[in-house]
Amino acid sequence: MKVLELKETNSAKAILIGSEVYRKSQFGGKHPLSIPRVSAVLDLVRALGICDKEEYKTGPCAKPELLKSFHTADYIAVLKKTEVSQKISEKDAKTYNIGSLSNPVFPEMFKRPATSVGSSLLAADLVANGGRAYSLGGGLHHGMTGYANGFCFLNDLAFAINRLRDLGVQRIAYIDLDAHHCDGVAAAFPEDENLFVVSTHERKRWPFTGGLDENIPDRFLNVPLPSHCNDSEFMFVFEKLVLPLLDRFQPEALIIQGGADALVEDPMSRLCLSNQVIFKILSILLGFSQRVLLTGGGGYNPWTVARLWTGFWALISGRTIPEVLPNQATELLRSLSWQRQTKPKEIMLNSIYDVPMEGQLRDEVSDIVKKVSSLHKFKHS
Repeated sequence: MKVLELKETNSAKAILIGSEVYRKSQFGGKHPLSIPRVSAVLDLVRALGICDKEEYKTGPCAKPELLKSFHTADYIAVLKKTEVSQKISEKDAKTYNIGSLSNPVFPEMFKRPATSVGSSLLAADLVANGGRAYSLGGGLHHGMTGYANGFCFLNDLAFAINRLRDLGVQRIAYIDLDAHHCDGVAAAFPEDENLFVVSTHERKRWPFTGGLDENIPDRFLNVPLPSHCNDSEFMFVFEKLVLPLLDRFQPEALIIQGGADALVEDPMSRLCLSNQVIFKILSILLGFSQRVLLTGGGGYNPWTVARLWTGFWALISGRTIPEVLPNQATELLRSLSWQRQTKPKEIMLNSIYDVPMEGQLRDEVSDIVKKVSSLHKFKHS
């Protein structure tokens, strides 16, 4: 049985949040984010007929004054000014890390991330009293208070955490499935005892944070995974470490950053996961709270991103997706493109599901789990 055939674990209503700003904007040139992502998911969801009109909301663009509640006023001013002028001084470029290959100047460089913030704030509003919301364009987990970082000009996740707190939800678990460590989220909440930050990421991968020495019991769970981590190893990490520690923490709400760059066909990591293990893990995580806020994140292969994130929506909304996609969905996937010469495998065009990437459990993965368990004063079976 496919994971996406699982029904909702509670009666929570699910809302999908997107925006056309992602279709109309690109980071430009050969930037990894110059691919269709949010727009491809929205089109695929519609092609499959799995989102009713009342289940979809357009994410608002957060205003500068609101953004200054987390980001510094001078940084927001420079970001807004640079979007208008499309120019930045050498001094400002260095101070705010703007105009680099990673964080380029482009026409919607304020509006696009500000919409991500607005979308994730709306998602927090929607789930505060129970429910599920999917902020497709959210997941900017590298954003720092005073500068751009790792393709992230702002940090919508910090805003979502703070908004839930404002709405009376105190104990929050943040689970990051991205291949890269969530350095921006970790930096934003260094001593918050009611926030459990979980990150399963590739070791020796930018931003080179989230090492074993950064584990703190019931605060930061960092699991740096070796290259070529397979489905079996990833599931082992969750079953023996992540899930028991989440159960110990007992969160009131979950925020899940659903980056797609840990998948085997993604060019920005050397992890080797299929989307099937990610779907299985999400289905389990949904049982931990009546409040679930899901976001996007990394992901630099248009076919793997579109299929994973479409499957995410199916899961949180209790939908089923056929193993073989209908013609309209297949044609949509065939219409996607990127600047790389690599062509998608046929399964990426006619199915949501990847071929499972199961394999042996390596000693180094088992050793990492043992070490992290010890750091969290937890003995796994």
